[in-house]
Amino acid sequence: MQFSLKPSYLAWLMLVGQNVFAQDGELPSELAQAESVEKSSATEEIIVVGSRRAYYTQITENAEKLTSMPGSMGDPIAAVSALPGVIMPTSGGEPAVRGSSPADNKYYIDGMPAGYIFHQFNTSIFDAQTIQDFQLYSAGFGAEYTGATGAVFDVRLRDPKKQELAVTLDASLLRAGVFVEGQVTDNSAFYLSARKGLIQYFIPEEDEADEDGFRIISPPEDSDYLAKYVWDINSNHQITLMAVGASDYAEAEFTQASDMAALNPDFAGEAKIDEGFDSQAISWLYNPSHSTEMKWILARYQDKMTTEWGEDYYEKIDFVEQYIKGQIKFALGQAHNITVGAEHKKTQFKYDLDSVHFVCTEFDSQCQTTRRDNIQIQHQLNSEDSSFYISDYWQLNPNVSLETGVQATYNSYLDEEFVHPRMAFTWHILRNLTLLSSAGRYNRFADIGTVLPEIGNPNMQQPVSNHYTFGFKGDLAENWNWQIDSYYKTFDRLPTALAEEDDPEQEYYVAQTSGDAKGVDLLLNRDRANNWYGWASVSYSRSQRSNNLTGQTADYRLDTPLVFNLVANYQFSPTWDIGFRFVAKSGEAYNKPVGIEENPLFPDRYIGVYDEPYGDRLPVYARLDIRLQHEFTLMNNQAKFFVDVINALNRRNTIGRDLDYKRVNQTGELFIEEEQDLGIFPSVGMSITF
Repeated sequence: MQFSLKPSYLAWLMLVGQNVFAQDGELPSELAQAESVEKSSATEEIIVVGSRRAYYTQITENAEKLTSMPGSMGDPIAAVSALPGVIMPTSGGEPAVRGSSPADNKYYIDGMPAGYIFHQFNTSIFDAQTIQDFQLYSAGFGAEYTGATGAVFDVRLRDPKKQELAVTLDASLLRAGVFVEGQVTDNSAFYLSARKGLIQYFIPEEDEADEDGFRIISPPEDSDYLAKYVWDINSNHQITLMAVGASDYAEAEFTQASDMAALNPDFAGEAKIDEGFDSQAISWLYNPSHSTEMKWILARYQDKMTTEWGEDYYEKIDFVEQYIKGQIKFALGQAHNITVGAEHKKTQFKYDLDSVHFVCTEFDSQCQTTRRDNIQIQHQLNSEDSSFYISDYWQLNPNVSLETGVQATYNSYLDEEFVHPRMAFTWHILRNLTLLSSAGRYNRFADIGTVLPEIGNPNMQQPVSNHYTFGFKGDLAENWNWQIDSYYKTFDRLPTALAEEDDPEQEYYVAQTSGDAKGVDLLLNRDRANNWYGWASVSYSRSQRSNNLTGQTADYRLDTPLVFNLVANYQFSPTWDIGFRFVAKSGEAYNKPVGIEENPLFPDRYIGVYDEPYGDRLPVYARLDIRLQHEFTLMNNQAKFFVDVINALNRRNTIGRDLDYKRVNQTGELFIEEEQDLGIFPSVGMSITF
């Protein structure tokens, strides 16, 4: 469930981030290997049912590569932007995957749904030492995943090692942290990670606003923690306790000279955002035999967010989710593996707001014209979701496998139920050629701001999507492999904002936006050998949305037709590594200003007149990131030193074009200004383990 009521209210926070660390929202990523990019490709492997706990204390090779990804600052999850089909918005925020919206994604941590896994400025909430594996299912994923119509980010945390107590300290220009790990008893161990951002110590508070009408009161601060305890009771039973939390805070002032106040003078003033979440979970893993595994999870998640801006406007949200999930896997003969699962969650959503009511969605090119009267609301939403699924993996013969599944879901608030089929097919046509295909139908909860009483329509329908994928993969030579995937997604029942004159019953929103996305991803991968590895990927895509009420069709705002990634890493000595990542992509779609007109709400102010929605593109975006890493010993302790250079070519990428409101309001004439990404940004860091 997405729980930001009005993303437009947070635009000021994005400005804070762009002034401090504007990087196209991208802390790039490394490609997972070809066979792990798609769920359909994963089904090629013969499923092994049963415990493999020994492996879960070690980071996988793919996750390790992500950690050392140039430009990722050692953050494996923030590195997702180098995966085929992944687009990070230039203004910041969560990724869009294969033509879907960021709101269409779902995040899992050790099988437990998570509210978010990225801080406000795109670094993830995880210490790299806690990640065991990471999978991105970008389309056609299996029946076990619910509540997503775009992509699934599945993060597996490694289990603690049974070792003597060890402490790792690490620090860079952006973040510092401590990691503690050790054995508690002969059959139990734990680790604890605590980190804090350091940007606030390098960006001073300001006494006066700059020429753009912006003043930093409190630079962006973030922190996170993660604790995990695993108790292997015996060879059949395992108990895991886990706690995860994160927080983000920033405060700034926008004067009447700022673009925000140029559009809405009552938005001038101090603004802040204060958000944090805490979650706790307990899980029980039971392996009665080598062919059967059962797991239960109990979890609680709470997110609190306060946003303030302008003339005493505010938005306060308290989101609580309680969750239970069970799953059993067992073998049904030599060729079949069955997975049966169910989950139930109770959601309580409290909100208190005093704000301007914008009736607007992410598909609307201009929200300013949708401004309605101010609103003051206090409300509580209660909802329950239940789901059940069954999945059958069938090895038809040594070369052909088929995974079929069905998922049934029910939501009490919108009173909707769905039954969705899922399928994945794998055929080893030749020794070095495999066909991959998948299909499925999906749904997710509607955007929360569109279904709340008094500001939305409680009778909205949930968005639904169909996914289809088809591709091939194979080996070229020793250590070299390739994969090509095509996909097609449809989107229906997305929210449509109603114009005030067309909304006599004050429904505000109806589910009348649809669309589709189609594309091809090509990956050439070189596994680690002879001291180096690397890959190149090219993605071509097209994503559109249509207003079914007006018949108007436009490119989706994050549609990026062409993306190229090239990554390589070379270990030129036993203790030194150097790597680079180069990305080039089509410029982001934007609304081209072609004129101005008087602001109907505020005299002597102007608003833009724009061309076709998202009908124009910014210039091509290109960036080179470099990372140098050195491992050594310091006073008999393992240590690591690294240097990151973001945008090493110092290319001034254009990431936005809009009216220069200051000059427009002064002269009454059209002036356009460009916003540019940050130039070269070097960073150094070090870690040491005691």
